[in-house]
Amino acid sequence: MDLSKQELRRRMIAARQALDPAERARLSGRAQRAVLAAPEWARARTVLLYIPVRGEVDTAALAAAGRQAGKRLLLPRVERAERGLRLHRWDGTPEQLVRGAYGIPEPRPDLPQEDPRAVDLVVVPGVAFDRRGRRLGYGGGYYDRLLPLLAGAAAIGLGYGFQLVERLPAEAHDVPLDALATDLGLTRFPASADPSP
Repeated sequence: MDLSKQELRRRMIAARQALDPAERARLSGRAQRAVLAAPEWARARTVLLYIPVRGEVDTAALAAAGRQAGKRLLLPRVERAERGLRLHRWDGTPEQLVRGAYGIPEPRPDLPQEDPRAVDLVVVPGVAFDRRGRRLGYGGGYYDRLLPLLAGAAAIGLGYGFQLVERLPAEAHDVPLDALATDLGLTRFPASADPSP
């Protein structure tokens, strides 16, 4: 029997948070290396990252590699009134972060904003992912509304191997990811994922 979205969220978040810090760091390192080895990373000039919370895969190595390679790094900032995300330039340092909506570290609102169409690669967090490129988030729909605005950007999910499940419930607004990077490597998804539930 399929788990409900709520129960799947609960189980996956609990599994992430139960990871020993040393193991989380090891698995995060492997997942980030899978992104760094992807051709989408090499081609990207502008990369949208996230700051991890609640046991998510770390992105510090991606930020460091992006800075070293001269890539333009962006972070999302939640606009609650609009139920959307604004994208801001980020220099990769904690000094440019503030505690934002939902307690998530976000870029300071005074940092320069970027048009979503400037993004070449978005690294997408998630609670669970399936083999058709769908993702399960926290339920706010922020990335569901953002992804269609990132015209032409490659979308790579970032998670642990245990977050990849066979099938997630489909929604009409779902935008499939191009790939998922985990500690097990890079999983690519079909370009035309079957939209049926």
